[in-house]
Amino acid sequence: MKIENLEELPNLRIAIFSNNQIKTIENLDFNVKLEELNLERNSISKIEGLDKLKKLKKLELGGNKISKIQNIQFLKNLMQLSIEDNQISSLSKFPQLPNLMEIYMSNNCLEEIREIMNLKNLLRLIILDLSGNALSKDPHFRIYSIFHTKKLKVLNGIPIESNEQHVAREMFVGRLTEEILESRLNGNSLKDVKILDLSNSKLKDFDDIFTIKNFPKLRELNLSNNYFTSMRIFGMFPSLKILSLSKNRIETLLITNNIQ
Repeated sequence: MKIENLEELPNLRIAIFSNNQIKTIENLDFNVKLEELNLERNSISKIEGLDKLKKLKKLELGGNKISKIQNIQFLKNLMQLSIEDNQISSLSKFPQLPNLMEIYMSNNCLEEIREIMNLKNLLRLIILDLSGNALSKDPHFRIYSIFHTKKLKVLNGIPIESNEQHVAREMFVGRLTEEILESRLNGNSLKDVKILDLSNSKLKDFDDIFTIKNFPKLRELNLSNNYFTSMRIFGMFPSLKILSLSKNRIETLLITNNIQ
């Protein structure tokens, strides 16, 4: 089945094509007033053909064969995206949609909780459902998601309590994780970095990041004006030539962690 013969319906506001055999999203260029589009339970493998639907507020694509979030950056008025029961394995380069408030993406193929970082710029996101994905089984999934999606009110169908927001801040504020560092490097590989300046970043802890394995080429590291209290943040690091830790809260130069 194809989407066709809709050019004679230019005032269409809601279109429902669920439970068909549609393989391609197409022929919607004349339906520029569409606000809701339902294509659930078809055979669609790619998101496309939506660039003219500037007024679209609700897009339902659950139960298809979609493996990648793409071609929705034009949908600036989109408020709800439903894409559960598909084959999504990454949220990389998720578009910054200013009005997106609800994402339903249960039962896909997301594995790493760091994928949540790709949603941090969705400033109006209040409902997120990633249940049924492998990442939701991570013991830190809920607190991690709450910290990185600041306005979130409901996660996986469960309302977020104020004490959970407090716990998330306590756990992650000032903590530099590998995924946060990668985002600061704008996608550049840690293994290629030679000079790194993290001064004035309000950091207090790391996730065992600074090792020769992660930074084989790092020669100069500036961690000045942060909140570090000890040197335990470092592993074996013979390549490092210049280290600045001025204006921190370090009381001893003793490194207490095990060198590997």
